[in-house]
Amino acid sequence: MAKKKLQGQVAIITGAGRGIGAAAAARLAAGGAKLVLAARTEEEVETVAAQLRGQGAQALAVSGDISDPEIVEEIVETALEQFNRVDILVNNAGVVWPLEEVAEADPNEWEYNIAVNLIAPFLLSRNVLPVMVDQGYGRILAVSSGAAVTPIAGASAYCAAKAGLDMLMRVLALEVAGTGVSTNILHPGQVDTAMQEDIRSIDTTGTRLDTTYFHNLHERGQLRPPAEIAELIYWLVGPWSRGRNGEIFTVQDAAWMQQVRSDLA
Repeated sequence: MAKKKLQGQVAIITGAGRGIGAAAAARLAAGGAKLVLAARTEEEVETVAAQLRGQGAQALAVSGDISDPEIVEEIVETALEQFNRVDILVNNAGVVWPLEEVAEADPNEWEYNIAVNLIAPFLLSRNVLPVMVDQGYGRILAVSSGAAVTPIAGASAYCAAKAGLDMLMRVLALEVAGTGVSTNILHPGQVDTAMQEDIRSIDTTGTRLDTTYFHNLHERGQLRPPAEIAELIYWLVGPWSRGRNGEIFTVQDAAWMQQVRSDLA
């Protein structure tokens, strides 16, 4: 296990009540980071924070829907009021619904998907940027998806939001170049999370949707555990990513995955 390379740093993680977010919280805490954890479900995020505090970490929970700009402000203000800095932002929270063809999709659900997956990361990034630039240091990471580049019937909102998220981070990388702040993107592949359960629950009868691929991955035991993705996040927000900015990192990149294993061994 690598030494505590994040000692003294403060990290905000969204979607931290379960899945990748909760696993990332545990990994960054083990790396020495102080944490502000955000999630929509109060019980889940409070439980994660309490568990980490029980292990000696400094972890605070903020519950609320990040589609609400006031919640976004509360998350950042909590970090600044309690820890007086923000070094790391992991934009991890996401929703996959609606999973319907465009002609059948509910416009309000479609808009909400964009609000959570794209607008909230924009607002969070915008709010922490002045602090990071003033510090001369910061890491902003977007947990995105291969859906940003691969169209999936029925997932128009999710695909559009993730494509927008990738481009947002790439543009931001140009704007922060030379400031000590960097922004990068992670495509984690197919992970064993509640989102995967949601996808497998869809009744595709009479539609163009096809979830066979996702069912097959699950049946073959090929979904990646969240803890494995947490290791990648740790690498991307830690010192090993120095000099990397505006890049898309993917689990399909065997050379990078080997580098992560070597660096964190």
